[in-house]
Amino acid sequence: MAKASKRKRKGGRPLKQGVPRVPGSGRISRSAEAQIILSREKAMEYRLMMEAATWKRRQIDPSLTVEKARQQEHGSVIHRWEAQHSSFRKRHGEDKPDPMCFTQHDRQICENIQEAYERYRAAIASRNIRSSSDFSGPGGFDGRDPFDEDREKREARAIQRWKEIRRAILDSGPLGMMAVEAIVFENKPADKLIGDLRLAINAVDRLGRHSKAA
Repeated sequence: MAKASKRKRKGGRPLKQGVPRVPGSGRISRSAEAQIILSREKAMEYRLMMEAATWKRRQIDPSLTVEKARQQEHGSVIHRWEAQHSSFRKRHGEDKPDPMCFTQHDRQICENIQEAYERYRAAIASRNIRSSSDFSGPGGFDGRDPFDEDREKREARAIQRWKEIRRAILDSGPLGMMAVEAIVFENKPADKLIGDLRLAINAVDRLGRHSKAA
């Protein structure tokens, strides 16, 4: 009987190691497994994106090495502005005003806005139009458990958070949202909107400070 039982356990697919399981039944947690799969897909998507971005940047500027082409300032407007401002301060010192002033703090707030927006879009299951260069995997459902209470709460918080940030941006000025959409979301070098972007950044920063104080 022991030998037969041993032979029986050898059959079928091998037992997956290092994955979360449902207490009691021992089955793999569907939501946890889906998150593992999604993280692997995102890692592959990021590698493909960086390879494409590196190639494109070197096509525009052949003098760039592969290492330099991978740096954020050669592909991201806000990272480039931050690098340019840092270089300006090193050349001219702290006292000379920089008309294109864009600090590390400004860049971090922009990244926070981008992250909040992406979480909101994920919560409402929004997707971009698919194209031939979209390597994000097949469309449709992602396999996550639709009855996951924790997920429902996270998505509700994400939606509420973006509503608050969006309201702060809209209240910052008539061109605040346009600046955020063009520069942060679409990565366009809209230099003339940098002042409006700063107003939006300041509004979101104040919102964050008030939330922490509360």
